[in-house]
Amino acid sequence: MHAKETQLKTLLVGEKQYHVPLFQRRYTWGPEEHGQIWRDIVVQYEALAAAQQEGRLASFTGSHFIGSFVLAPTNTGASSVARFLVVDGQQRLTTLTLALCALRDAWAEIDHEGASKAVEEISELYLINKFRSGEERYKLLPTQNDRAAYFSIVDGTTCAAAGSSLVEDAYRFFLAKISETTAAEEEDSVELERLKTVLVSQLSVVDITADPDDNVHRIFESLNATGVELDQGDLLRNYIFMLLPTSSRAERIYHELWEPIEESIGVKNIEQLARLDLMRRGIEVLSDDVYRSQRERFRPYEGDEDAVEAEVRDFSRQARFFSRILVPATEPDSRIRRHLEFFARWGAQTVYPVVMYAYDRCDRGLATADEMAELLLNLESFLVRRLLIGVRSGNLNRIFLRVVKKLVEDADRSMVEVARWELSGERQYWGTDAQIRKAARSFPFYYYGRAEQKRMILETIERSTGHKESSDLASMPLSIEHVMPQTMTEEWRQHLAEQGDDPDEVHGALLHTLGNLTLTGYNTPLSNKPLERKQDIYKKSLLAMNQPIAEAEHWGKASIEARADALADIIIGAWPAPEPRAETEATEFWAPLHDACAVIPPGSWTSYGEAARLLGTSAIAVGAYIGKNPIVNAYRVMRTSGEVAAGFHWEDGDDTRDVRELLVAEGIEFDERGRASQDRFLSAEELREMMVNVLGEE
Repeated sequence: MHAKETQLKTLLVGEKQYHVPLFQRRYTWGPEEHGQIWRDIVVQYEALAAAQQEGRLASFTGSHFIGSFVLAPTNTGASSVARFLVVDGQQRLTTLTLALCALRDAWAEIDHEGASKAVEEISELYLINKFRSGEERYKLLPTQNDRAAYFSIVDGTTCAAAGSSLVEDAYRFFLAKISETTAAEEEDSVELERLKTVLVSQLSVVDITADPDDNVHRIFESLNATGVELDQGDLLRNYIFMLLPTSSRAERIYHELWEPIEESIGVKNIEQLARLDLMRRGIEVLSDDVYRSQRERFRPYEGDEDAVEAEVRDFSRQARFFSRILVPATEPDSRIRRHLEFFARWGAQTVYPVVMYAYDRCDRGLATADEMAELLLNLESFLVRRLLIGVRSGNLNRIFLRVVKKLVEDADRSMVEVARWELSGERQYWGTDAQIRKAARSFPFYYYGRAEQKRMILETIERSTGHKESSDLASMPLSIEHVMPQTMTEEWRQHLAEQGDDPDEVHGALLHTLGNLTLTGYNTPLSNKPLERKQDIYKKSLLAMNQPIAEAEHWGKASIEARADALADIIIGAWPAPEPRAETEATEFWAPLHDACAVIPPGSWTSYGEAARLLGTSAIAVGAYIGKNPIVNAYRVMRTSGEVAAGFHWEDGDDTRDVRELLVAEGIEFDERGRASQDRFLSAEELREMMVNVLGEE
């Protein structure tokens, strides 16, 4: 390639055309980039003005480097118009020509004898090829989606106050800045002449021109290999159209297939679609490795334009499915639409590869909408039931990718059957009915998952009542409320004691469990009010789930557990259970450890040794099991000395909480050597007694 320093007028004067190719993205510059260019212009404008005023114009050599253009000559036939592909620098070149359009139009507004000549000069020297027609008339030919707006500006048919494209935004930006610059000047045309000189002569660029035989697509890819300027979707578009050297075919495929993809999901979502396209095939790919993986997938099709077109056509199909995921309201099937809305609110992007696979199966006639709706219900159940038993979401990407791989391997079987069996595996932690019932009574539901996720579960419980006002729950200003309040009062202590409950024990064990939680729009007025005052407010609630609370004679251990049982029944009816698979002896053996940890109240702790005594195994075995399995309250199990185990880690790798800080916040004191107070220690016997009292099991 050949490089030389030059100015804008050298690039534009003469019969030339700079063509932004198909593989380039649209014009994307905004106010920040426009502002930087304008500041560069102003610096040179002021330097030139000073030189003129001081009479040293003849010796003035000021210039400012603003970047480079990588160009590739593409002349064909006998045309005398010199044609170049803009391999790199289209954003800058488009911006500068739009600034020239704004300067021309600002000049056209001036009632001055030289104005019309200046307008004609800018247009014919820098913007158009005067004696050419059609697209050859324009010195710059932007990408297809930007051409209409750009041509209207060059032709002077656009309205400065109208339009919504980024091209029109850039034009209006420079028109406004130029108007501000000349508003206070008496000799407008003189000032505009100076501004024109800066634009075409004082802004220095490097023109890097490739040899005619160079592969411009490879150059483009190399220039953007770091991903700093272009994202992986841009690079994929470049590569695909590199595989389509026949220009007429490339144009057709762009307009027929690629442009609708960009319009349906947005340019910024193409990279995510490209990743999902790989994952729905069962290909594991990191987010920053999408382009390389897609390029490897397309490589066998190099030289086969028919195969490339078929792949782009399939990619277009996938975009149609992905657009429904992005905007669930566009899904025509009400059952599928409801699940897509659920995944969007839940933040369950990890299920999208499975959803894309299901869409593809249905579109090919290999599955029905009924099957897809059932599959999505099971995915939803998997997410909900895991949360309800206290399993964090750390490994979901790999879990659902394994499901896709199984679906691909067993494509001749029902996708519902395959997915259910894979998700029901021993270490997938899809909560069984028994686990749901147990967790409803003992698991601190309030502290797990995102607030929106917990609210969605409670909304589903409310809808199960059949209340006719429950259909629009998502839009209501509701929040999660503790019936027995977080801050105990003397009234509540007395109320619990009157029922024979130990206030501290019940509060510690059941405060954050499902049975003590509800939805309300009166969270602040309810606060820690006595039960009778809360019931007055619950009676006014439009939610049917609050009416049994309003009518309860008392609220304590028995009431909370009874409500937990009732809500567990609703959950079990709403979200299907996993496939019954043979439980191993190991699973049965460790079940008491899960129960023991679940009943450890805030402000208490036990040791690996005491847990081992409870199970009849070793402390080392307990520590190893806790380190590999999600267990509620595992952080409340420490070394016998009261120290946090050096190897303790949260099941969710993104959880950065400090264990000691959390335990201190719950009421445990540590000495200067980091050892927990022994007066909050629970022995194996005390744990067993609490399991009987809280879980009702021997």
